[in-house]
Amino acid sequence: MTPVALAASPYFVEIRNNNGSDRFRFNIVYEIRECICLNNTQTGSIVGDNGGTIKLYSTSDCTGRYKTIGNNGKEFGAQWVNSFSFGALVKHTSGPDDYCPNWYTIN
Repeated sequence: MTPVALAASPYFVEIRNNNGSDRFRFNIVYEIRECICLNNTQTGSIVGDNGGTIKLYSTSDCTGRYKTIGNNGKEFGAQWVNSFSFGALVKHTSGPDDYCPNWYTIN
């Protein structure tokens, strides 16, 4: 019997504004790692839902020192976070490629 490679589960991370009234859910369905800029988005909390290894950065481009919150981790009081990376734990992280919107205004 030949082993069959299974596709990875999707990775999800949700952000919410300070009072929880706005939220945005990010997802990746491939075995990649993505950097998301939050510099223009009020971020009160960040919650992983099978997010892979989630790294939080004070920079807007996922560089420098970071805090790891883990696969299903939560960070409250996340106003200091200006970018985060999530997904598969691979060496290369793609993004944010100068793309830094207010995520709550995107439909």
